[in-house]
Amino acid sequence: MEFEFLLNDVLQQISLEKKEDFYVFSYGGKTYEADIQQISPHQISVLIDDVSFRIYTAKDKDSRYFLIDGLQFVVKEPTEQVEGFRKGEEITSEGTLLVKAPMPGKVIKVCVSEKAEVRKNQTLAIVEAMKMENEIKASVDGTIKKIHVSAGDLVDSEMPLIELEPS
Repeated sequence: MEFEFLLNDVLQQISLEKKEDFYVFSYGGKTYEADIQQISPHQISVLIDDVSFRIYTAKDKDSRYFLIDGLQFVVKEPTEQVEGFRKGEEITSEGTLLVKAPMPGKVIKVCVSEKAEVRKNQTLAIVEAMKMENEIKASVDGTIKKIHVSAGDLVDSEMPLIELEPS
């Protein structure tokens, strides 16, 4: 899987793949193998190239904080559209775009059906959050592969609403 995030307000990209009992990740043109173990809800042990790190984590509404060897790092999701995709969207390993709600709410209407062709900026669904209706729009042209919700469903910002296959 590939991830994009802001690290101390600088856009970063990393790819991560789980292999048996370790992870392989690529960052900055280099590939590493890592043994990653969760010690507690806010502590992670990481072993990379025979060097061990203990990482302390914390989370608030829109940021994650990491403390590594006395250095603090702030990680956020990009707030603007990056490379054609919007905040809250994620690409699966099959190349399908997972469209998610921007915040927890209630699905008011699903405006598309599976296998339908959609165009960029077409409304896919409407989600009510904090007494406001939010139109969830397609960020790219494509085909609806799967719909995970229906009208009346309660959703959070981590739950995929729709899978869109870019054309």
